[in-house]
Amino acid sequence: MLDLQAIRTRWNAIRAAFQFKSLSIGIVIAMCAGLLLPAVIGIISLNHLRQEKTNNDIELYLNDKIALLSNSLALPVWNYDINLANKIAQASLQDRQVVRITISDTKHDPILNLEYPERNIGTLHTAWHELILNGEIAGFVKVDLDDGLMIQQSRRDQSIYTYILLGQFTLALILIMLALHYRVLKPLAALTRFSNQLADGDFNHKVGWQRTDEIGHLAAQLDQMRRDLQAAFSEQQAILNNVPAGVIFIRDGVIQLANLHAEAIFGYEQGSMHGLQPKELYLSNDQFMAIRERAKLSMTVLLGRYAEELRLKRFDGSAFWARMSGCGLDPHNPQAGSIWVFEDISERKAAESEINNLAFYDPLTQLPNRRLLLDRLKHALISSNRSLKCGALLFIDLDDFKTLNDTFGHDSGDCLLQQVAQRLTTCVRQDDTVARLGGDEFVILLEDLSSDMQEAAALAKNVSEKILAALNQSYQIDKHERYSTPSIGVTLFIDHNESIEELLKRADMAMYEAKAAGRNTVRFFDQKMQDMLMNRAAMEDGLRQAIIKAEFQLYYQPQIISTGILTGVEALVRWIHPQRGLVSPAEFIPLAEESGLILPLGHWVLKTACEQIASWANNKDMANLSIAVNVSARQFHQADFVDEVLNIIEQTGANPSRLKLELTESMLIDDIEDIITKMTLLKALGVGFSLDDFGTGYSSLYYLKRLPLDQLKIDQSFVRNILSDANDAAIAKMVVALGLSLNLNVIAEGVELEAQRDYLARLGCHAYQGYLFSKPLPLHDLEAFYNEKMRPENKLVS
Repeated sequence: MLDLQAIRTRWNAIRAAFQFKSLSIGIVIAMCAGLLLPAVIGIISLNHLRQEKTNNDIELYLNDKIALLSNSLALPVWNYDINLANKIAQASLQDRQVVRITISDTKHDPILNLEYPERNIGTLHTAWHELILNGEIAGFVKVDLDDGLMIQQSRRDQSIYTYILLGQFTLALILIMLALHYRVLKPLAALTRFSNQLADGDFNHKVGWQRTDEIGHLAAQLDQMRRDLQAAFSEQQAILNNVPAGVIFIRDGVIQLANLHAEAIFGYEQGSMHGLQPKELYLSNDQFMAIRERAKLSMTVLLGRYAEELRLKRFDGSAFWARMSGCGLDPHNPQAGSIWVFEDISERKAAESEINNLAFYDPLTQLPNRRLLLDRLKHALISSNRSLKCGALLFIDLDDFKTLNDTFGHDSGDCLLQQVAQRLTTCVRQDDTVARLGGDEFVILLEDLSSDMQEAAALAKNVSEKILAALNQSYQIDKHERYSTPSIGVTLFIDHNESIEELLKRADMAMYEAKAAGRNTVRFFDQKMQDMLMNRAAMEDGLRQAIIKAEFQLYYQPQIISTGILTGVEALVRWIHPQRGLVSPAEFIPLAEESGLILPLGHWVLKTACEQIASWANNKDMANLSIAVNVSARQFHQADFVDEVLNIIEQTGANPSRLKLELTESMLIDDIEDIITKMTLLKALGVGFSLDDFGTGYSSLYYLKRLPLDQLKIDQSFVRNILSDANDAAIAKMVVALGLSLNLNVIAEGVELEAQRDYLARLGCHAYQGYLFSKPLPLHDLEAFYNEKMRPENKLVS
């Protein structure tokens, strides 16, 4: 296949090398430098030589001049013939280069001094010579010679020579440039235009001339390359347009080439994909970015091809399935571009989907069939074994479906089954499985319910009741309202060794138990679990009635300091059941939390405690007692909890400084800022706060110091073994030290032995609550306890 990128790169290099403008300037500069530099060097050298010759000529002329004068003046000076000496000197002054002639006697006293200052136009050169006659010195002669005229002549000669050289240089440059232009630059410009046309894909224009020199040889080679490229490109187009797949070439982030089949696959007109951004072919920009990153990793890091089956977008916006594969032209140079091949696999995908539906889905309801259910149940058992979380299997059978099917026809029965399938799907989570086994039998697989069997059973029961409610609604069939009810059997599984068929059998047996119980109900396979759920339901109903009928009573457990003074009590709710009597809080408090009944129950406890605070205000002996009230997380996180407390205090007239709200450490995990805000508002009113069960959670010391607390309570689980367990003792010691460092009171609950109290006292904890002092008491017994033991005259002593 023709490598267009390589072609374009090659011709761009040729075009850059043969740019007419830059090449001409370069050649002209080189030629000018080559011709001018020797001329400049020659001129400089000539000037230097001429200057030396001028200096030599002046010196020689001066020596000759003074020698002649000395010979002529020796006799007149010897005879002191001044007139003759003057005539000789005047004759020498006819030379315009002579500026001054001075004749002196043997004592250097001037005899004659002739001078023409106006002749001084250059540099003076002076020479002395003795006047000797008959071997004796008759006097001296001095001549001052000006070199100006000789210098001027020398400069004229230099200028003439320089002009001659520059004229030769200019003429040579013009002649060479003309030859260069017509023989080199003009042909190269033509070759440059030819290369640009070739790089742009124009293979029809020839070079247009022939020559026998090197440039002509290059032109012939380029023209041959044009013919080869034209043939190769035609072959490439023929191949690409006959390949039964879409082929796209991408470079610089746009589509450079797309064959006819690619345009047909994506629904574009011929030639319209050129210049298109590749992301236009994808369903979304996120999909494009993800595919691009995976392809880049495959092509650059892994140095391989990339292939994937995915959904792409046609020109009209419709989606289709395609198989895409591609590779980079140069793995080490991402800028080289990449080539991609696309195949429309929509028909194959549709066939696969159809085969998959036939194999794993019920054709009527489009729910998973028995085969897919068994496979998912197998994976659910493995997952349950790994996570140790319970799952549940619900077996659902429609009551009297056969009667409806036979009476109104199979079409009505099929319509009912389809609507049942839709309603079942809305009753479960997205990850749960709703399957149809056949006929009117459906199975629901619930996974990852809970690691606690009782909680998992409760969740499965909630889903079952939701299904009962959904399927008991009327069905619109043939413009008539029809009714159908289900019988549901439930079995739980966690780390089961039984087979999948055994689990289905158990769920089926539980479903028949529901049929036997009168239909339209739910039954669990495990009878104990069934009994437990029934008891739980009965207790929840009883709890609702107890709130309405006010069957609750507050008990108070004294809180005593080391001096034996009763400082307050903790209010503990008790349920006085009409038949069962006193119900343990461990039974109904968790149920109240889960069912939401803790909200009205907590409101009652808080209001009753405030009423008691207001009542004790009239009792001088007990007016100073505080009452600690436990507040649940669900209750405290209500948006109007602060208003609720303020309203109760206002209604009851209770002194807010005698009310202490006990919060559990686990409450601090969620929305700590909201907790701090609410506590601060109530603290400003005077309400106190105690952190209950401290040490059992994961409190952050950063948040702990921000909480407006008054008290830390050491959990009874640490107090119970404080004398025998070093870890419990260390934790208790840490809580006491932390409380003291934060200026908080510390109270220990669950104190049952004097040794425990004494140990806590040594740690610095001087407030206690537990059976050592008193168990929780009803109001009457508490007041009796106070009168008997807490009065100053008979109070408990430490």
